[in-house]
Amino acid sequence: MNRTIVAAIIGIIVIVLVISFNYMAPTEAPPQPVVAEKPKQQEPSSPRIKELAPPSFDVVRVNPNGDAVMAGRAAPGSAVDIIDSGANMGRIKTDSRGEWVFVPEKPLKPGRHRLSLSMKVEDSAPVDSTSNVVLVVPERNQDIAGRPGGGQTLALKIAPDGTATVMQNPGGGSGGKLTVDAVDYDEQGRLFISGRAEPEATVQLYLNNRFIGHARAGIDDGTGGSTWTMRPDNPVAPGLYKLRADHVDNSGKVLARVEFPFLRAAPITDPALKRGDYVIVQPGNSLWRLARRTYGEGTRYTVIYQANTDQIQDPDLIYPGQRFKLPE
Repeated sequence: MNRTIVAAIIGIIVIVLVISFNYMAPTEAPPQPVVAEKPKQQEPSSPRIKELAPPSFDVVRVNPNGDAVMAGRAAPGSAVDIIDSGANMGRIKTDSRGEWVFVPEKPLKPGRHRLSLSMKVEDSAPVDSTSNVVLVVPERNQDIAGRPGGGQTLALKIAPDGTATVMQNPGGGSGGKLTVDAVDYDEQGRLFISGRAEPEATVQLYLNNRFIGHARAGIDDGTGGSTWTMRPDNPVAPGLYKLRADHVDNSGKVLARVEFPFLRAAPITDPALKRGDYVIVQPGNSLWRLARRTYGEGTRYTVIYQANTDQIQDPDLIYPGQRFKLPE
């Protein structure tokens, strides 16, 4: 057998083997086309409602005849109801800047008034004020202690935490004169200090000549002055301090100064003071707090003032060791 025939036979055998192998090998399924997964449809989210800031009082002024003017802020274009002890006094609409001014048609009656606000914006639910104003309006030709004279109405702005800012002093306006009207603190010794100064004045506060913070008075509220408030960052331990307030200019020069002793006393420990009892005043216990502890609310301010006019020349200033009768 020649080589040509052998080569041919070998070639045929190779071809037969290849065909047999392909026949016996399992066939693979053709690749499936890749189908892109459809993105999951997100459920439509509910429209986000912008939280509305509550309406607020900026100015409350009452003259000896009971004629009042009130001003404040709320959402631009909103309707604001002014409420006096649950009764609606009137409604006013804010301007494009959110400012409102309200003048009651009738003079305020002598006695206590608790003012609050309720704001309505389109179809949203009413939004109530968080800080309210308490007024003590004296009888005609009397001060709030019932003595003859042309006394002024007392106006206190009460914050949600119970701290009070004097909006109108019964002793008369101080204009732009620097004053410290209230020094209050809670059981942890966190201070709240407020007073008055020239419009937009910078007021620096010190305890024992140590700087504790600064405040800036607001714009002129129509009296030639404005209110300032300040909450120091750190609590104050019980003890006697010298509190100082400086009105300074842009260069730091002192333009006016007031200072006086301040004692951060321990809280009143009696569960409740009883009407008719006497209490030894601790510095820092404001008449407002004494009234609130005794009568369950701070609106009985005038009752304590009335019973102790021989000792209290200024209802915002009481001193250590004074003994006050708590009237029935």
